Amino acid sequence: MFVILKQPQRFREYRSERTSAGRVPSVTYEWKEGMASLSYPPMPPILSLVVIFLLVYLIDTSNGCGMQLCHERWRTAQRAAHGGLIKPHNGEEPLCVAHRTYLVCLIAEEVNCKTNLQFQLTKRGVILNMKSSKCNDYGDTFNVTTVVNDPLMDPCFPNSICTCTFRSKNPNTPIKYEHCGLFGDPHLRTFRDDFQTCKVEGAWSLVQNRYIVIMVTNNPVKDHAAATATSKLTVVIKKNEDCASRDFVTYKAHTNNLPGTFENGLSAVGPDESVAIRVMDPGKHVQIYLRFIDTTIRVRQIGRYFTFAIKMPQEIVEQSLDNDTQQLCVQGCPEQEQINYKKYLAEKRRIIDGHQGDIAMTSDKASELCRKSHVVDFYFDSCVFDLMTTGDESFTVAAQQLSKDLTDLSPEIVKTQGNRTRLIEILPSSGCRVNSDFILWTCALAVLLCLLFQQRTS
Repeated sequence: MFVILKQPQRFREYRSERTSAGRVPSVTYEWKEGMASLSYPPMPPILSLVVIFLLVYLIDTSNGCGMQLCHERWRTAQRAAHGGLIKPHNGEEPLCVAHRTYLVCLIAEEVNCKTNLQFQLTKRGVILNMKSSKCNDYGDTFNVTTVVNDPLMDPCFPNSICTCTFRSKNPNTPIKYEHCGLFGDPHLRTFRDDFQTCKVEGAWSLVQNRYIVIMVTNNPVKDHAAATATSKLTVVIKKNEDCASRDFVTYKAHTNNLPGTFENGLSAVGPDESVAIRVMDPGKHVQIYLRFIDTTIRVRQIGRYFTFAIKMPQEIVEQSLDNDTQQLCVQGCPEQEQINYKKYLAEKRRIIDGHQGDIAMTSDKASELCRKSHVVDFYFDSCVFDLMTTGDESFTVAAQQLSKDLTDLSPEIVKTQGNRTRLIEILPSSGCRVNSDFILWTCALAVLLCLLFQQRTS
């Protein structure tokens, strides 16, 4: 069943044809306005290299690079692992075979994708997933072609079509999904991709519509009254005789209790198990899937607290807008509950060791730990914030796992990341943010302008 994937012959032939393509004739331009004629070429060597690099970068990063094929192979192998078609081997979890299948496929495409930024980020992400899962670098991969038409891969076997499968109102367009996540002290990513840090102590609604209600309870972190985190989560699936149950189906998790079933003791209800819960890691990670609204919910317990991630079709999210209840995933946190975490980090990071005052960990130490956890952007900021306010290093794992969950649910999220692992500077006098990347590009532009000016005046 397991084979090492090799690069297809057609890809090698395609590269051969591309590299043997004809050359474009060079063109000479002259400027003659009261100055010596300048021709192209020559150009300053440094400027030439910069221009060539930018052209190659822009052209290559717009190329799909065969990554979609690798992603589909990974998804197929992942389904096989969850479905029991891949057995543990050499002390590895079945998902290691799926990760390795992905990596081998990416390596086979690397000749065409070396300068593709998205490719490099995806490859690095797979390698980090393998390391965190303690997967071996060498071993079996999954032969995807042997199960493409295997009926066991169909979750509704022996039916070819599930009776309660979500269908978009417009079948001619692909389904669009939105995502929400909650983690840490607590930090929120809304369906609209707003990033917030909030207080929201007590019980709050995350999502509420005609199909489902999701509630969380946030309590003060022990020994840190100013910090709160999620200690309880409740999912209520409303009555739906056609695709769920005649009664409400409830899932409840609270500190040190992450059940693997609904409250009624069942792990699935509805036709063709249209609502099902799967234990990904006993006591630590469960996933709930509602096929009739194509919604996936992930809940993890890390330390004493929970992380929450959800993927839901845009059509269903829009139905939640009709509800007057304050929903954190939809409207975000109320303004009076929000914390300006960027301002907090900018002020507290100036405190040096030995004079920590009201912080539990210095900015430098917190940043170092968060970088080791491979979190970026908002998740990096949130990680540093939690360590400085609580000193509890389990919050670094929470940021890492929540970021991973959202990326797993929708890999295209990687495209929106800047991969920043430094805190954004905030000038105290004007409140203006200065990003290190902005400074770098500004300096590069200044060098280019100087070179062009020198060329014109020589």
